This record gives sequence, C-alpha cells and structure tokens, in this order.
Amino acid sequence: MKMGRKTIAIGAIGIVGLLALSGCGRTDDAGTGGNAEATTIDDSPATGEINIWAMGEEGENLGDFSAAFTEANPDATVTVTTIPWADVMTKYQTAVAAGTVPDAIMIGSSLLPSMVAAGGLAPVPDGVVDESTLNETAADSTVVDGVSYGVPWYVETRVLYYRSDLAEAAGLSAPTTWDEFTDFAKGFTTAGAQYGIQLPMGDAEDSTQVILPYYAQAGGEVLNDAGDAYAWDHDALVQALEYYGSFFTEGLAPLSGYGDSQTAAFVDGSNPAFISGPWMVSVLADMQDADWVEQNVATVPVPAGADNNDSYLGGAHLGVFSDAKNADGAWKLIRWLSEAQTQADWFDVTSALPSVSSVFDEEPFTSNPRIEVLNEQLQNTVAPPSVPSWDAMSAFIETEAEKVANGSSAEDAATAIESKAESLGTGW
Repeated sequence: MKMGRKTIAIGAIGIVGLLALSGCGRTDDAGTGGNAEATTIDDSPATGEINIWAMGEEGENLGDFSAAFTEANPDATVTVTTIPWADVMTKYQTAVAAGTVPDAIMIGSSLLPSMVAAGGLAPVPDGVVDESTLNETAADSTVVDGVSYGVPWYVETRVLYYRSDLAEAAGLSAPTTWDEFTDFAKGFTTAGAQYGIQLPMGDAEDSTQVILPYYAQAGGEVLNDAGDAYAWDHDALVQALEYYGSFFTEGLAPLSGYGDSQTAAFVDGSNPAFISGPWMVSVLADMQDADWVEQNVATVPVPAGADNNDSYLGGAHLGVFSDAKNADGAWKLIRWLSEAQTQADWFDVTSALPSVSSVFDEEPFTSNPRIEVLNEQLQNTVAPPSVPSWDAMSAFIETEAEKVANGSSAEDAATAIESKAESLGTGW
C-alpha cells in the first residue's frame, strides 16, 4: 500500500501549490467534494460525541491521547475507530453513499484527491488553524479547485542514512550533489561493501518516492501552472530516470530485495546507505540498540541535483465529513491537534513530525541533531500532485523506471510516461 507511515507510504501531498491555504478561496459549494457551507468555528468548548476514523499507529494512539482534549472540554467525548489502511477507501465510499459517516477522518495525504473526487468532505472553515504556521507544501496539498478539504496533521520527509563508521574507514564524506552521491556509493563498494546504496524498485516499494525528487531536483514540475493538466518536462524526466537507473546498471544498488532485507543489509554493512524517513532510527535501534545507532549511523539531507535538493514529503491530514453529526466538535478537536504544544506531545508518542513549523524551534527539537537534519530537509520538499489519477500515473512511472534500471532507454521511458499522462488526464 502507499498509505501507511510505517509501511513507507503515505505520501501524496502536492508537488505544486495549487493555491496557498491562506488564500484558498473557500466556497459554499465546496468545489467537487460536497455541498457543506463553510462556517467559522468559535472558541467555545466542544460538546457531544466526536467520532473519528484513524489508521495505523495514529489510530492506535489517538484515543488515549485525546484524553487531554476531553479534560479541557468536559462535555465532549472522542470515539476513535481504527481502520486498516487497505480498507480506508472502500469504507469511505460505502459510508458516504449510505449516509453513515463519522464526524472526522484521518486522511493519508495520497488519498485526499480520491476522497474529494468521491464527495463527502466538508471545506475547512475559516479560522480553524493559523495557516501561516503550517508547513507550506503540506498546506498547499489540501487545496482542490480553490477549496481546502483538510488540515495537515503531521508531515514526514526522507533523508540519507549511511554507516558513518564505514564511511570514515573508507575516507568518505557525506555527499551533497548527484556526482558526489554516485562517488559515495562507489566508495563503499571499493571498500568492500556488496552495494553502495539501497533504492526502492517498482510499485510494491513505491520507487516514485525517490524518482519524483530526482525529477524535481532536475528542475521539473508535474502539473502546469493552473494545476489542471500534467506538464512533464521531458529533459528533466530523462535526467531523473537516467540518474535513478544508473545506480542499478552500475551495480551500486540491488535490483531486488529492498523491502525484505534493507535493514539487515545496512546493519551487516553489505549495503550501508539508504534514503528513508525518521522512523528508521527506531527500527535500527530495535534491531541493534540506541547506542549502536548513535555511534554508527549518520543522517544528512539528500544530495542536490542541478536545481535543488528536494526530498519526498508525506504525511496525513484531518478532515470533517459534510454530513457530520458533530462538525463543530470535530473541527475543535482538529484545532486542538494543530496546536503547537499538542503537536510536540504527539511527536513524543508517535515520532510523527509536526505540521506546525514553529514547533521545530523549541526543545526538545532544537537539541536533537537528527531532528535538525529533518527540519533542514523539510525546507526543501516535493510530493505528488493532488489529483485522482496520480496512483495510476505513479504505478506507470514505477514500471517504466524498473525497465530503465534493467538497462532500457530513459528516453523511451520518459516518452511513454508523457503519453500515459496525456491519456489519463488528472482524473477530475
């Protein structure tokens, strides 16, 4: 699946800002996603039962975590229903059609376009959150046709992990450019590693999470300025595919086994580098221990292409159904979840990075070098466009990229991708 944080997933937050959240022009007809009239949420306490669907680790923790909200709002209760990621869209569509929706829902950011297209989500009322405090790319991604349908809850991005002990022994420094990155991977193999870098391959491993950043780093954008059509830059796409494929064709990355053996290969040193999100610190610590990670694992921003060093941005939003029985309470819960202190507390529970950027300016974030790296990378991010056809588009890209990794022409792959985009359209 491309939807769960711990399974490499959530990801589709908008490579282009259709409109900033602060200027999203919310309208009464809610664009293509419902007919709920936008309202203003006041500062009175929340009341009544608030039903929310949530997924993954977030769903498992939100019930207990929301006790602080109900303490401050004693006439309100929060009921969390945990939904498997694989079932989300089916349950969503069924509930909307039957009129049996909860009040609020956690929205894996890759699912937001499909949910808006299916109808059922209410526009975000004015003043629910201070939009200027939110991660800009995440905020932009909630906007469809000038209307915002969600509030960013948490964000995540990918950085470069590498075995600092092995790099030091090989005389290698952290790479900052494409050429340096290639030399870095070669340096590990010269020093005796089987491979120099682990990269995802194909749809099952969501290889667009590295291919799309390579495309952005080469200066490409996915949609046109109006956000209503794909507009692939052919040269940038060829460069991205060639660069991605080069790690495989030059024997620097394995053609299979990424998802199954990534951590073990990193720990035993046979493949001492990969690109992934913040949760991998805990994964490695569980496999070894925290001291081993501290002493042997470095994290740095991803190397830059000709245009930038954008990395993949994922995360999740929170939205309210247009037929919610307690929309007022749901929006007030979302407002609370978007407060800086609440976001800091949520990080302590789940390690989910705050969508409120100012949280990174306070302890314990400022004294944690790994979080400082993530915060630095969050200033340069890219994510897929918020259009319903992206899942089909990304699957096609992954298939073509796999061909390039096996030696096929990047030029032919880019042409095929552009043709597919023309036939798919955005899906609206």
